[in-house]
Amino acid sequence: MKLRPINKKNRMNKKGQIETFIIIIVTLFIVAILLFFLNHLNEKIYTSLDDYFEDSEFNQSEAHQTLEKFQALERTNMWDWVFLAVFIGLMIQMIVFSFASKTNIAFFWIFILVGIIILILGVMLSNIWQGIAENPEFATTILRFPITNTLLGTNFPIVIVAFLFIGMIVLFGKFPGQGG
Repeated sequence: MKLRPINKKNRMNKKGQIETFIIIIVTLFIVAILLFFLNHLNEKIYTSLDDYFEDSEFNQSEAHQTLEKFQALERTNMWDWVFLAVFIGLMIQMIVFSFASKTNIAFFWIFILVGIIILILGVMLSNIWQGIAENPEFATTILRFPITNTLLGTNFPIVIVAFLFIGMIVLFGKFPGQGG
């Protein structure tokens, strides 16, 4: 059995370019919104079930005790740490893929222009997050997400600039022939 040789076209078809940054920024925002709303919804459901079971004969049942354990878990900031893990994972992925890509230095200015567009997108997403976070309905839920609120709140444009800067250094800071 003989393996096919890898042709040059497939070897150069690696990701780590500017579209990766757009995917990372949008993915971070979507993950944060999903975790935030699902946590808020779970808290409402568990509270209503707890109110229902409180006046019931099943108050001391195993189901009620399990519900209290779930409520205690939902009241922690565990999902905030999940968001931080996703954030760090995407950052590592971006660095590895940027290092594995061969890019001509002529694309530096295109990278800067598209980076500005990504920064504008990040500012819009940050404003959306701040609008959600300032809603009084989510006051108790936002307290369980301090890391997410810090990263996606007023600091999201700074996080995006850091992403772009690190990606630019790794992508364009290699010697010719290095990477890939």
